[in-house]
Amino acid sequence: MAQLAKRKKEEPEKQESPQKSLLTRVRTRHKVMIDADKDNRTEALCDMKFVNVPGEQWDTNMKKERGDRPCYEFNKLRITCKRIINDMRSNRPMGKVRGVEDSDKDTAEIYEGLIRNIWNSSDGDTVIDYAGEYQVSAGMGAWRINTQYVAEDAFDQDIVVEPLQNPFCLYCDPAAKDPMKRDAQDWILTDKISKSAYEMRWPKADKISWEANEFDDDDEWEDEESVRIVEYWYKEPYEKEIWQLADGKVIDSTSDEAPLIDPKTIKRRRQVTCNRIKMCIASGSAILEESDWAGANFPFVMVYGEHIVVDGKVRWFGLARFAKDAQRSYNVSRTAITETIAQAPQAKWWATVKQAEGHTGKWAEAHQKNFPFLLYNADPQAAGVPQRLGGADVPVALIQESQIASEEIKAVTGIFDASLGDAAPEKSGRAIIARQQQGEIATFNYQDNMAKGIRRTWEILIDLVPKIYDTERELRILGSDGAEDYKTVNQVVVDPATGKAIKVNDLAQGRYDVTVTVGPSFSTKRQEAAETYLQLAQASPEVMAVAGDLVFKAMDLPYSEDIADRLKAMLPPPIQQMLSEGKSVPPEAQAVMAQAAQAMQMVEQKNQLVMQAAQELQQEQQGLEKGKAEIQTLVAQLETKKAQFDAHVAQQMAKLTQAQVQLQVGDAQLQVKDANFKATVAQQQAQQHEDANAGEREQLGDQVSQALQTINDMAQQFAAAAAQVLQQIQAQASAPKPKLKAMKARRVNGELIAEPIYEEQDALPA
Repeated sequence: MAQLAKRKKEEPEKQESPQKSLLTRVRTRHKVMIDADKDNRTEALCDMKFVNVPGEQWDTNMKKERGDRPCYEFNKLRITCKRIINDMRSNRPMGKVRGVEDSDKDTAEIYEGLIRNIWNSSDGDTVIDYAGEYQVSAGMGAWRINTQYVAEDAFDQDIVVEPLQNPFCLYCDPAAKDPMKRDAQDWILTDKISKSAYEMRWPKADKISWEANEFDDDDEWEDEESVRIVEYWYKEPYEKEIWQLADGKVIDSTSDEAPLIDPKTIKRRRQVTCNRIKMCIASGSAILEESDWAGANFPFVMVYGEHIVVDGKVRWFGLARFAKDAQRSYNVSRTAITETIAQAPQAKWWATVKQAEGHTGKWAEAHQKNFPFLLYNADPQAAGVPQRLGGADVPVALIQESQIASEEIKAVTGIFDASLGDAAPEKSGRAIIARQQQGEIATFNYQDNMAKGIRRTWEILIDLVPKIYDTERELRILGSDGAEDYKTVNQVVVDPATGKAIKVNDLAQGRYDVTVTVGPSFSTKRQEAAETYLQLAQASPEVMAVAGDLVFKAMDLPYSEDIADRLKAMLPPPIQQMLSEGKSVPPEAQAVMAQAAQAMQMVEQKNQLVMQAAQELQQEQQGLEKGKAEIQTLVAQLETKKAQFDAHVAQQMAKLTQAQVQLQVGDAQLQVKDANFKATVAQQQAQQHEDANAGEREQLGDQVSQALQTINDMAQQFAAAAAQVLQQIQAQASAPKPKLKAMKARRVNGELIAEPIYEEQDALPA
């Protein structure tokens, strides 16, 4: 026996291959993780089905006992869970990156904006919404962080946040004590694929032979149609040395910067045990793929609804766990009520034999047909007509039981009618909000745990960002309001002062942490802020002078951002100086700010002068208004005199025209008289010629000739005078009227007098 033992000891131990060693570890850890959390996941799956799958709210034994009898469900618990889930949707957690050192503030802003962009590009809100469904209903939700290439023909990668379709496929190290699993040593993500898909993806997978009694869980890894594959994530420890330089800077001896360090500048050295994150994809019989993870943290986040340790065993559950019995009781009582009503006999007519004799056919159909009347026979033994008796009543105990069960659901979950939107005695908005907040406080652990999960996500991203975005790239960053900006990171430039190459916006430098706040979404807070600021500005207008840019920045209006920028540029110098504190302002910018401050002072002085001049102008304007009124009065008077003058001229023209007509008539009468006179003279001459002697005729002829000459001279003088008068009248009528050139105002003894000035011209004839 001793010789046999000695011989076995001398035989060399059989070396196990690294592949088989790793696969053995995968299968062992898979079994350990499943066994450790099997009870929680079994109950959580039942809870998830209970809330979301119709027909799962009845116990199997009770269904069997009821047989074909109905099993109705009145799912109140689903809406109660939705109340919490949708409350988390309306109050999105928001992360904020903080630089541990003051010099890291600018880079912290880049980190924060970049992570917001990663979250937005990955549709992170949808990821956590889906996880929230599992967290509230079943007790556990999860998601992961991954990387992917920017394009098929690119080598740069982006970080993405991805949902887990079935969080129950994710397992964590059961020895982890931290609620967010920061201290976990390994994780497993399982999946099942068809054998054909398995062989197509890994046609050259090496098979590993196992001893018959090595594992007893082969059925869990492979069956006739599918193969289980797992992503196994684990830590691999390694040693490295860190150096502290004379200037206090600490660097890694394995970094690219280490060969450039002068050994004389190394002040202190220290050996550090670190961990690499590694991953392999394995089946039950082969290691299919292996890779290293860039970050120092596992890329998984797991959030619980409620998480406690009872008798050394971890227990986690969601809202439905302790409300299931109340929901079942409600379903049973409501089903009994419905069943009782459905099975209750219909109302019947009660009559004596004599009353129904000969009419039984009609009475038998009375419950199906609407007869206008029913006949019966009078029965002396039964006074009155046949009576209709009602059906069986629903037991009051069933109604009371359903009401009690409904109240128990509210009491167990902590969500009452007011929180669900039902009418309540409260009338004021403040009282209604206070009542709703009571339900939120009772279930705030779900929202708070989700916020912690998001914080853990940001921690993983902060660690991963400098490893993935390690080259010079232009990245989009997002502000808290969704505003876009672009920053170039890891840009190598030459310092003009030292001549050395330095990195601008180096993401690998500095240390950062993250904090998460829970509250309404940015759009909701922006609307509330805009309304509050406007009310404040109406109550205190001076607020617009010092915070007008913030008021307009809070508004969702066209060009509100542009208005905010312009108002910010017009802020008083003390506020401008306060905003610039802590920032390195170039001398040129300081000079411009000083000039702007001087310009603002000059503008204020000019504004005062303008206001003073405006007051004086207003006083002068009042005097001018008075003078203007007086001038308008004088102009009106002048217009009246001008109208009177035009009327007088028209009257004189009419008189001249009438005199001309009279003169023409007189001339015609004179010619007629002259002709009559000549005819009379001729007759007289003929008579005298007959009666007088020749001497007398000669003397009379001379007298007549003189008389005619005198008449002709008088007629010519009258015609010449009339023509002269006519010419004067025509000249006066055709002469141009005087034109008003200007109005001259002058004061005489304090009275304002307006004098018209006419254009120079020949005076009118008198």
